[in-house]
Amino acid sequence: MDDLFYPGPFEFRMGLERGEPGAFFCAWPGDEALLAKRGQCLAGHPKRHDVLLPEGEPLRAEFTRMLAEWGVAAKPAALGQAIAPDWLLLQPTAAGMPVLLGGCVCFPSSWAFEEKVGRPLDWIHAVVPTLNEKLGEKARSFLTKLQLGQAWLRANWGLTASPELNQHPALGLPGLTPDVGLEGVWFRVERQALVALPETGGILFGIRLEVVPLARLRENQPARAGLLEALETMPDKIADYKNLTPARGQLIRLLR
Repeated sequence: MDDLFYPGPFEFRMGLERGEPGAFFCAWPGDEALLAKRGQCLAGHPKRHDVLLPEGEPLRAEFTRMLAEWGVAAKPAALGQAIAPDWLLLQPTAAGMPVLLGGCVCFPSSWAFEEKVGRPLDWIHAVVPTLNEKLGEKARSFLTKLQLGQAWLRANWGLTASPELNQHPALGLPGLTPDVGLEGVWFRVERQALVALPETGGILFGIRLEVVPLARLRENQPARAGLLEALETMPDKIADYKNLTPARGQLIRLLR
């Protein structure tokens, strides 16, 4: 957990490191439980979690072939239930702007994936305060120049009042409150992978989710210090976006 934070005031960073795409998408310990939960999500609300525009079909087919090369057997039509990570497929336009063509997102972190399909990356990121201004051009340039055969890894984090993996807004899950206790907060990490699709020129975006009680993170001194500094220095509008404002003061007290 302590690898998620950087010294100094909070700011959005690319925070990329190289990895192996096969290692990210192959089975990990605990994936069986995640696959069961994916099945429940897709059975209950398939149109909410599994969406693919027709122009995204070639990208999904290529992703399926790449999974086979990595030793993962999956049928294109059932890809959302065959692997534990969420996955999204993007295709850059002639101008270099990646457009989300679809994917399968069973464990969203308070966003509606199905409403983003068909939208360009800058539109998707527009709701995140300062993100386009800070990283928009850099991210677009990076995504259109991904090196083949590698995964670029990064991570995002958040704090929630529920350990539920699926935090789609439609579920109306409770938010953090000003008097929340240590036992009522969970630290939510999205481990992300960016992979180039060489045949179609598309981009594969994978997300592996990890949720741990804040009490456990608090026992890790570097992670505790990093999160505390992030909460203390985070601009108010970013705290609002992350749904932290009501409980921010209490969270700082709990970490101190």
